[in-house]
Amino acid sequence: MDEVVSSSYGGPMKEIVYENTYITGPAGYGEGAKFQRGKVQDILRAVLKERMEKQQYDPVKAAQISKHIAEDLREKVKALGYERYKLVIQVTLGQKKGQAMRIVSRCLWDTNTDNFASEHYENDSLYCVSQI
Repeated sequence: MDEVVSSSYGGPMKEIVYENTYITGPAGYGEGAKFQRGKVQDILRAVLKERMEKQQYDPVKAAQISKHIAEDLREKVKALGYERYKLVIQVTLGQKKGQAMRIVSRCLWDTNTDNFASEHYENDSLYCVSQI
């Protein structure tokens, strides 16, 4: 059963049709729309310091903590105005016991528009590495 929506003047509402802007890159939206690594790096540093400063490693809570850090980072970086970017955020949290660790990531991207930021934090019991 189709329902007809009427406007306040009594007639049926007209459907709004949007046209394509054909802007496919951040250059069409101005310089502020381009991913700025320095601003994101500052956010990474602040969030990791705030969340991890007095934290002790707990294997039960580690997954939840890293998930909350990733969500917090996503909110704060999106607030910078990167609506047209797909943010990939990786947070690795582990126990520090004198072991060596190497974290590597690979992806296919456009060097003119794509970029990344990475930061690490460590204390006596844990390490945390985050990449956006």
